[in-house]
Amino acid sequence: MSLRWRPAGHINPRTLPSSLRKLLLESGSLTQQLESYCPGELCLELTGQSWQRPLFNEAKALCLHAGAYALVREIYLKCNNLPWVYGRSIIPASTFTGAERRLAHWGRRSLGDYLFSERKARRGRIEIAKILPEDRLFLLAVKNLDIEETELWGRRSMFYIKNKPLLVVEIFLADVIKCMNARNN
Repeated sequence: MSLRWRPAGHINPRTLPSSLRKLLLESGSLTQQLESYCPGELCLELTGQSWQRPLFNEAKALCLHAGAYALVREIYLKCNNLPWVYGRSIIPASTFTGAERRLAHWGRRSLGDYLFSERKARRGRIEIAKILPEDRLFLLAVKNLDIEETELWGRRSMFYIKNKPLLVVEIFLADVIKCMNARNN
């Protein structure tokens, strides 16, 4: 069975894990939301950035032809050095025009900070998925981690900067779930 992204507006919120419901449905900056939950320092670790072929469902969402390359940026958002979120941004070459060329050299800065402060940026709908170990996205999210999860939850959104697309995928990891469970008890 392949990964199935579903629009958040078509999902009964009670079917989502209660510990992640608020984060999955958050329409503002996830980084800002997580800063309010992290009892220490929230930092971004850039784990990779290169031109590569996006995953099939990413290319489809971006309307890229088969074999097209995009800039793929991978990060972990960490609270007190514990990985809370695996982030993956897919930016097509066509988005790198004008001022957006600087995104290719964004480095360790939060892409969300830019997307939520840029006047000419808008967010498309949020889509949510349960991600299982047989899915390539699951393997990418946990490749550098020592975890024994049987499922992960994630969300993705298309952003448009001056009508130029980029896809942002955010996968919630075990330590953020533990934190959210502790807050809800």
